[in-house]
Amino acid sequence: MVDLSRLLNPKRIAVIGGAPAAAVVRQCQKLGFTGEIWPVHPTKKDMHGVPCFQSLAELPGIPDAAFVAVNRHLTIDAVAQLAKMGAGGAVCYASGFSETGDTDLQAKLVAVAADMPILGPNCYGYINALDGVALWPDEHGCLPVQQGVGMISQSGNVGINLTMQQRHLRMSYMVTVGNQAGGGVEDVLEAFVHDKRVTAIGMFIEAIREPIRFAQLAQLAFKKGKRIVALQTGKSDAGALIAASHTASLAGNREAYAALFARCGVATVETPTELIETLKILDNGGPLTGYRVASLSCSGGEASLVADMSEATQLRFEPFPDEQRQRIEATLTELVSVANPFDYHTFMWGDKPAMTSTFSQTMDGPHDATILLLDAPPRPDQDASSWITAAEAFADAAKQTQRRAIVVATIPECFSDEMRNAIVALGLTPAQGLREALIALDRAAWLGQHHPLEAPTAVAAPKATVLVDESRAKERLSTFGVAVPTGKRCAPTEVASCANAVGYPVTLKGLGLAHKSEAGAVAVGIQDEEQLLASMRSMPSDIEEFLVEQTIVGIVAEVLVSIRRAAPLGWMITLGAGGVLTELWHDTQCLLAPASREQIHSALQALRIAPILNGYRGKQGANIEALVDTVMALQQSVVGTSIVEVELNPVLATTTRAVAVDALLIEESSN
Repeated sequence: MVDLSRLLNPKRIAVIGGAPAAAVVRQCQKLGFTGEIWPVHPTKKDMHGVPCFQSLAELPGIPDAAFVAVNRHLTIDAVAQLAKMGAGGAVCYASGFSETGDTDLQAKLVAVAADMPILGPNCYGYINALDGVALWPDEHGCLPVQQGVGMISQSGNVGINLTMQQRHLRMSYMVTVGNQAGGGVEDVLEAFVHDKRVTAIGMFIEAIREPIRFAQLAQLAFKKGKRIVALQTGKSDAGALIAASHTASLAGNREAYAALFARCGVATVETPTELIETLKILDNGGPLTGYRVASLSCSGGEASLVADMSEATQLRFEPFPDEQRQRIEATLTELVSVANPFDYHTFMWGDKPAMTSTFSQTMDGPHDATILLLDAPPRPDQDASSWITAAEAFADAAKQTQRRAIVVATIPECFSDEMRNAIVALGLTPAQGLREALIALDRAAWLGQHHPLEAPTAVAAPKATVLVDESRAKERLSTFGVAVPTGKRCAPTEVASCANAVGYPVTLKGLGLAHKSEAGAVAVGIQDEEQLLASMRSMPSDIEEFLVEQTIVGIVAEVLVSIRRAAPLGWMITLGAGGVLTELWHDTQCLLAPASREQIHSALQALRIAPILNGYRGKQGANIEALVDTVMALQQSVVGTSIVEVELNPVLATTTRAVAVDALLIEESSN
């Protein structure tokens, strides 16, 4: 744990270096920093009117924060001096450390810093708009605020872009972390959690270094009424542990992090604009109480757009109850049809009392939020007064009904500065872009329905692994309580006698292969010895052992069930459509262990094959409880052991049971 409180909330700042250091002085001045600024440069007399000191030794006191903008080797010296002085922390701007492969130099930086917190290296710094601090060597878009959203970014340039947004996101902090040699994402998150002025937290990140600590901080943030929204990048499958399994390609970093964030009650988004719009809603009123939304617009086309675009979300635009519909109708002419999404027409346009009346009756119902589509003229030669009147009526209705209200521009740029300022002054949230607004509402509703669960179980990546063949894997599984087919392991010369012992129809499999189907080493539903021997001859000639098993009949669906170490995030459970088309369908749901029966049920029902499992078009459904039993047994037997991964693909779900007919088991090797 690194305590960043002094570094992020300084009273005295030292800036060391040339042009970037001078830029920091200027940005602090512009943002209204009232503390002391001490520029350090061997030859310059001043930076933007602030007298320079020739060395750190000449400073009149101990800085709470320092911005170190010299080359990487001089950075080591400066940080060492600051640490010995007892400085509160340093931002290390220079690059050329671990991001270029120079891990030794970065290790030296950490060593000389000792107990002094650092941000970076390869770091753009931070902005504290609450206290007028900008250890930031460039222009930015932050303005002084009393409270607002705290933002963490692992990218300096994305951090700049986020500060430059023209969407009226009230930002209290922007902190970039660079290489995270000292303070990292978790440390900044902890600082935000404990700062009462931070209303919500946004993250643009690549990875979580300490998932258990992250989960604990997410729990604390929730208790303090702060919700977290994450945009994660770099989610390729390149980080998958084991190439032999289907799960490795299906459930790499993307799915593992999605499972972690879901467990931690952290909402995820896919774009910077979705991040901004979601945080705006959270900053102005917190999460939504549910997914029920009412939509107001003066256009049937806009109402249709709302209905169409919302299909990609969990938002529900439910019909108004009869009593409410009648109240709404009483405020309108007989020419207006009341539905949700609601086109209220323009008969009342510009009549504030009439609009307030209709809007109030629309909002006064069982919905969790109401949106008003209001694309106002963004041109300086257009008069926006009538649109502002509509916004005022909407604000009055929100006050009368005490309901959540969001004004939405269908097209993002169709809010002028005048319009945005007016909406904010009215206490409303201006959402820019209908698609982004609907996603933001969906995410805010998700946050209102989900809370952090217990932290996942920590895991370490294996140093070496060994593949256990299918026959022995199934022997292990049966001791776990997982149902497997009756079968026998045998040499090629024993295949016929084993089949007679098992009883036809049988399945023949060649052992020693990770993906037997792709190798042509599986034959299912063999009816007699002639067919059996023909199947064996068609398989690769170098197979030394076979597995002869009972063929399972009465199959409802094929299901993938897997549990594996997803270091460092935890043990990841993957459920999905199984069989030879697993990677084609990409129909999976992921959970982090420990998972409850309820969570497993929900994950199965979230699969696209759920209708088949439940019984499709009059057919009898699968025994879902048996599937859940299989997952629970696997979880209880694998978590915390030397096993690295178990993949059952497929588990054949029948009307009575769930049977693992193929199993891949990878174990940590002691060699």
